[in-house]
Amino acid sequence: MAAALALAAALPAAAQEPEAAYAGYHRAALAGDLADMMRFSDDARRAEIAGMTDAQRAAEAKMAGAAIPRAYTVRGRKLAPDGKSARVYIQGEAGAAPGARPEMLYGTAKMVLQGSEWRVAGIEWSIVDPGMPAPPAQPAGKAAAPTGVVTPVEAAAARSTPVVGSMNSEPVRKFGQQKPPCVYKPVMTQEDIDNCK
Repeated sequence: MAAALALAAALPAAAQEPEAAYAGYHRAALAGDLADMMRFSDDARRAEIAGMTDAQRAAEAKMAGAAIPRAYTVRGRKLAPDGKSARVYIQGEAGAAPGARPEMLYGTAKMVLQGSEWRVAGIEWSIVDPGMPAPPAQPAGKAAAPTGVVTPVEAAAARSTPVVGSMNSEPVRKFGQQKPPCVYKPVMTQEDIDNCK
């Protein structure tokens, strides 16, 4: 197991965006593949896992997949001013007991740029919506500087695709077919991948 972790640490995470790195981490966690999770984890987490016994690693892999939603939606992200860290805001429904209503979980993935690749430094899940961070206030008469916060509405505007049903914008009505929302899943079809572009 230690050799597999060392090999995984040496492999590149192959992710250009923080969201893509988190998607790889999420897929690996759902599969219970600790070695693959480490490909997308920061150096501190890799060192922590390397110091565990085989039994502790097995428990960690099992627990990681049980504590997260099967599918999630990216709500937005906030880049640090230096561009070396980011927070990715996500949400997804938690598994529920038969007959019970699933509960929405809200996650904040802490991402760091190590070398040229984004890595997961930690993730916090809550049943309470933390909301998106507010952009800093601007003095009157000054142009707003980029804040690094990308909301779903702004991301859709950049792609010229309306976000239907967003809670932070006026309803958008467009005739014809709407592009389905982007939902990351453990196994994605080509159509799912196209929806997330």
